[in-house]
Amino acid sequence: MRLNRFLALAGLGARRKCEGLISEGRIEINGRPADTPAIQVDPASDVVRFDGERVRIPRSFVYLLMNKPSGVVVSASDERGRTTVYDLLPDRYRGKVRAVGRLDRASEGLLLFTNDGELAHALLHPSRGVERTYLAWVDPPPRARALRSLEEGISIGRGERSGPARVRMVGRRGTTGRVRVVLREGKNREVRRMFRAVGCRVLALRRVGFDGLVLQRLSAGTHRRLRQEEIASLRKAAGGIARSG
Repeated sequence: MRLNRFLALAGLGARRKCEGLISEGRIEINGRPADTPAIQVDPASDVVRFDGERVRIPRSFVYLLMNKPSGVVVSASDERGRTTVYDLLPDRYRGKVRAVGRLDRASEGLLLFTNDGELAHALLHPSRGVERTYLAWVDPPPRARALRSLEEGISIGRGERSGPARVRMVGRRGTTGRVRVVLREGKNREVRRMFRAVGCRVLALRRVGFDGLVLQRLSAGTHRRLRQEEIASLRKAAGGIARSG
């Protein structure tokens, strides 16, 4: 297979990013620098290294869904000693799977993990338009005009603008409103920044859907493996990525 596809399957990033690693001279094949993404690689016999460390395509792919609790960070390690999502996984998965995207420490809900690097990067690419669904508890409840602004897209600072969204009030209690938000992209802390832009403070935020996946009755801090039909749905959302393993 082509080198750039090998690197993507090994989890180093999307194929274009992998091509950048090759051009930077960071990839070696059998001890020699690789100079083109088109070079053919035999995963069974060739030794491929990235910055001196050997990289391999997983022998089998793992797909997990976790209900991330609030207060847990999405990071492989934390210099402040806080609990990470990887601390919540069994030993057999640690160091072998990576989270697909992020949720900030205060947020909770649906988080995917896999060692299928090509699928993970495809799902996160804006061109795929994979839907993420959130429930946000905000103070004060946004008015109709604010909801329309959020749906159309709004400046959220740092020179960025939120993409079009589907936004709907689903509950109200006193000075707090519960809002359902569906996005097709994933800018850093986007939902919180969207509501801040219309004068609302997010009190709690939960991701409840990713493409067709939902949390159902999964308890906070626990995980499960995806079913075959769920994996097939994600591959379809990612552009029809096929797997034989």
